[in-house]
Amino acid sequence: MRRALSHSAAAITLIAGLLSARLTRADVLTNGNFEDGPAISSTNPVFAVAPGNGALTGWTVTGGAIDIVTDNYWVPLSGHRSVVLSSTGPGSIEQSFASAPGAVYRLTFWLSGEPFSSPTIKDLRVNAGSTIQDYTFDITPAWHWDMAWAQHTLDFTADAATTTLAFSSEDATQWGPAIDSVKVELVSAGVPQGSALAFAPVAPDPVRDGARMAFTLASAGHVRLAVHDVQGRQVALATDGDLAAGPHGVAFSPRAWGMRPGLYLAVLQAGGRTLIRRFTVLD
Repeated sequence: MRRALSHSAAAITLIAGLLSARLTRADVLTNGNFEDGPAISSTNPVFAVAPGNGALTGWTVTGGAIDIVTDNYWVPLSGHRSVVLSSTGPGSIEQSFASAPGAVYRLTFWLSGEPFSSPTIKDLRVNAGSTIQDYTFDITPAWHWDMAWAQHTLDFTADAATTTLAFSSEDATQWGPAIDSVKVELVSAGVPQGSALAFAPVAPDPVRDGARMAFTLASAGHVRLAVHDVQGRQVALATDGDLAAGPHGVAFSPRAWGMRPGLYLAVLQAGGRTLIRRFTVLD
């Protein structure tokens, strides 16, 4: 009984610490909303930045020139500026940030493109360390006063002490994909090499109708997997028993577990370790 109580207390302490870090942790990127940079005249609302030019604070322009576009030309997602990854041809921007090897980060960004331009489908490539993901945006519903910005997220694992994030246009035209409100946040501190426990991010996240929690054991043993709310209260116990070595998964429905919209923490305990994944439940 004392051991069980000790593990429970440790889990609650970790939850409190994680929530505190969430409240105080800032986005790891600099100028992810592109608001910092050169003064741009309202009479010339599109400002070209050439490769190697440091005008776009926090970012390095590579490959080809890009344009900073102000709200005097089209409506950004927020603030007054966004970026289009082409000026005279395909361009790209990148930024490096300090990262913890093995840690999982979540990239969030919004994608659009120049209305009434060609091609209709805009092609974007994202490099986050060793992770590469391609995205497309169809400009058909977009207007300059309503850019139909589409949100995208990408979870990736850092494999070095520094990670480089890059956005590149795959379109050989003047108007390629546009991006705004880029953010990178820590999801999990990760699992050290040789650890007996691995816990994947809850997927999908955010959760609406259902999701899955997956983990892997290097050896057989007792496993406890519970879900807690933001006050640290347990709202569901998914697993509490002995399991064999190898991959395991638990599918769940927020409605079946009585979970209201909000932030939750999945707490996995096994092999003397505790790992936590945070996720969001939506209506």
